[in-house]
Amino acid sequence: MVYCRFTGCVAMKAVKYTKEGVVIPSSWVKGWGKPVSIRRGANMVILESPERQASRQRFGQMVRKLRRAVQELGPLTAEQIAAEVAAVRAQRARRS
Repeated sequence: MVYCRFTGCVAMKAVKYTKEGVVIPSSWVKGWGKPVSIRRGANMVILESPERQASRQRFGQMVRKLRRAVQELGPLTAEQIAAEVAAVRAQRARRS
């Protein structure tokens, strides 16, 4: 199996499983800066740079604010949806 993500392709054979946990090659996290956040998910280990972690947290905050706003507005009617679609289409038509 080959792992291809940010810094190129690395064979998964490079990962070593020990009694204490998993040892990964340092080349996977080089270039991320000194501090690297390591978290464990259900079936995965998540390695993040501080910038990526901050970006993910900001995105989560935006999603929570959006969900809260949608709950406050309540369900939309078909007429409201049609009016929004028409307004967006008109705005896009003006740009082109």
